[in-house]
Amino acid sequence: MSPRFLRALMGGLALLSLCACLAVPILYFLGRVSEQGYKTGFLVASIGWFVFAIARGAVGRGGDASGPGSPPSL
Repeated sequence: MSPRFLRALMGGLALLSLCACLAVPILYFLGRVSEQGYKTGFLVASIGWFVFAIARGAVGRGGDASGPGSPPSL
């Protein structure tokens, strides 16, 4: 797979996770999910957001953390 495709895929999954982070509290407020469902859903969506957002950033740089804003290597 090309880095461009992987970057777009990770970005899309990060966006879906972010939408879930916003939707789960609304569903809880409306009484559609239980408190345990709210906690579990928010936990999974939050972990997904961080994993996919970090993966999206890493794919564009070849998997390392060096970039224009990174401190120089010693």
